[in-house]
Amino acid sequence: RPSAASRPRPSNQYVQHIVETAKMAGADAVKQLKIKTSAVSRLMKDRVASDREIEGQKERIGKVRSDPEKDEHDVAKQEEVLAEMVAGRADELCRLKDFALELDSVVELTKADLGSSEEHANAADVFGQAAAILKREGVELDD
Repeated sequence: RPSAASRPRPSNQYVQHIVETAKMAGADAVKQLKIKTSAVSRLMKDRVASDREIEGQKERIGKVRSDPEKDEHDVAKQEEVLAEMVAGRADELCRLKDFALELDSVVELTKADLGSSEEHANAADVFGQAAAILKREGVELDD
C-alpha cells in the first residue's frame, strides 16, 4: 500500500467536476457536502482514538519495564508496536489534510448555492476544526 505522502492529491478539476455534477440536482450537492463532511469528521475521531491508543501503549511499556518477569525482548517488542502506532498517526494526519482540502474545495464551490444551508455551515465548521488540528500538528494547508 503506498504511503499517504506518495498518493496523488485529488485535483481541483476533479473536485470541481464532482460539484458541477452535483449542481445538476441540488439534493446531490447536499449529499456530496455531507459525504465529505462525514469523512473529515471520521478522520478527526480516528486521530483522537489513535492518540489514546498511543498513550495506552506508553503505559503498557512502563508496566513491562517494571515487571521483573519481563526481559528486554518484551520491552523491545512493545516499543516496536508503539513505533508502528506513531507511524500510522503520521499517515492519518496526511489523509486528514487531503480530505480537509477536498472538503474546503467543495465548501467554496457550493457557497453560492448552499451558503445559507445547515449542511454548508456544518461543513465549514468541520473544516475549521480540521484546520485547527492540522495547524497544531504543524501541517500547512497551503498546498
